Amino acid sequence: MDTLRSALRRQAAGGVHHVVRTSRGWSDLTALAIATPAAVAFVDPYHDGAFAATEIRRLRARAPGVEVVALADFHGRPPTDGFALAQLGVRGIVCVRRDGPDAVVRVLDALVRRGPLDEMVAALAEVVPASVHRWLGPMLVSPADPGSVPALARLAGQGTARTLGRLLAAEGLPAAAELLAWRRLLHAARLLEDGRSVAGAAAVLEFSSASALRKSLRRVAGLRPAELAASGGVRRLAHLFVARCRSGAPR
Repeated sequence: MDTLRSALRRQAAGGVHHVVRTSRGWSDLTALAIATPAAVAFVDPYHDGAFAATEIRRLRARAPGVEVVALADFHGRPPTDGFALAQLGVRGIVCVRRDGPDAVVRVLDALVRRGPLDEMVAALAEVVPASVHRWLGPMLVSPADPGSVPALARLAGQGTARTLGRLLAAEGLPAAAELLAWRRLLHAARLLEDGRSVAGAAAVLEFSSASALRKSLRRVAGLRPAELAASGGVRRLAHLFVARCRSGAPR
């Protein structure tokens, strides 16, 4: 855990914040992965002594949208365990005896900032000033929700909601509340692609109801969940967000 905590502190210093939850065992971890929008689960495959192939397979089956990383002391373990972990769908291996926090940061960057969201952040670099991109990109992809406009203003280094509002207006960008809504919908789209129902995604992201999620998607992006799925899911929503930012940006 010390290696993980150190890695998360480094990412926080760079503007990327994660919500960390711990579990007491495999059953607890599986239930937590199903009930929360966790992007990455760090597991010790030797937690109970024996190699936990069955438990990892069950976790992957019941929470397919969660990326699994093995974080453990592999010294003296059979070399074939690494191959077995890859076969089980484990996306990264960090040896706490050999690797440091930098290895955890690299794994997180590879798994959390990937695919459509990674492409979106890269595209935004051509649309928004570097001073905005520095905090906007990490905010959009981070599993941690700033939660409020004042909190986003602090994350952006603007001090107050009013100062942030003036900055966004001057750059022709969506208001802070709309940015938070887009971030929430991007993560909802990811959950929907992972097989969650609209009600399940709404519960994980703390919408008041499935209807509230549908209304937000319709109001912000002009899409219904079925239309989103049919038109490209997360990638479609990411494209719409970049277009929204570009439409008001100074020429």
